[in-house]
Amino acid sequence: MARLNESVDVQDFPPEALAAQVDLLDNPWIGDEGPLDAGFRHGRGGHPLRQRGLAFDRRTTVVWDEAGVQVLAAAPPSRDVTAWQSPVLLRDKVGGPPRLSRVDYLQRGSLLGSRYVPEGDQGHA
Repeated sequence: MARLNESVDVQDFPPEALAAQVDLLDNPWIGDEGPLDAGFRHGRGGHPLRQRGLAFDRRTTVVWDEAGVQVLAAAPPSRDVTAWQSPVLLRDKVGGPPRLSRVDYLQRGSLLGSRYVPEGDQGHA
């Protein structure tokens, strides 16, 4: 676990803002699930987004479900927010990025949210 010198900007949106928020990401990794299926893929590729999931690039993570959309973006350091980066264990069957880490943001001991960061993603920012 490593401490990062950054903060987070958290924004909440209604469900209908999902496609627009995911489209703002730079060639995102997308993990989503519906009532009968789930998947993990790189880029939109014309696939519709399922009911629940997350999408992320190096700076921003979009998390959604039927109730709404939350966007977490890296921000300049803040005195009252602590950021901790941890590696994520990936199984070969998942088909995700070569390496992945999670950044958890804490404010006075409470979790504000987490964003995911692909690492070693050759050819992608």
